[in-house]
Amino acid sequence: MTDREAQIEALWTYEISTEKILRRAVKKGFISQTEADESSEKLFEQLDTKKIPGFLPSPLGDKMRAEDVRVNPYDSMTEIARGKNTSSPSYLIQSWMRSNTTIEYLRMWEKIYNPQFQENACDELIHMVHTTSTTLIPSLWINTTHALGMRTSRGKGGGTTAHPEIAEMFRAWLFPEFMLELVQWYRTFQHK
Repeated sequence: MTDREAQIEALWTYEISTEKILRRAVKKGFISQTEADESSEKLFEQLDTKKIPGFLPSPLGDKMRAEDVRVNPYDSMTEIARGKNTSSPSYLIQSWMRSNTTIEYLRMWEKIYNPQFQENACDELIHMVHTTSTTLIPSLWINTTHALGMRTSRGKGGGTTAHPEIAEMFRAWLFPEFMLELVQWYRTFQHK
């Protein structure tokens, strides 16, 4: 493993660990989401990958490592939805999540990248959504299945973010012209 790969691995390990701990603290009412966000920023500023003793890569980091991984590789689905000139981007995200294809895509992504994904909880959630009036929203998906591919935050600057492989699927659903570009690019690449 190169130094850069170790640094990326440490950042992913940090990101996932703090996300779990801070999310649990918010859920239990120990701290507010704003305090969790501030704590996350302070912890990140103090992170020094060279001081992590006995650093071991995780399977999640191995799968998610890429040459140009940024510290926060998640894209704003809320901003993508705002590009549709809507006053309610969250409604567009909810509408996208009503599709069985979307849920199966999210499930597949989580099974590949997230060893803590709760597939049984996913099955129960899908059944509940189909048999009750429950609306599937990102926070329900995340909290129920322990999903890592999407994140939500409240307050000013809040919204829904997702790993680029999920965010671009949403963009393709929302903008047919983008989907057409993807298909055309794929066909061009496939015939080379």
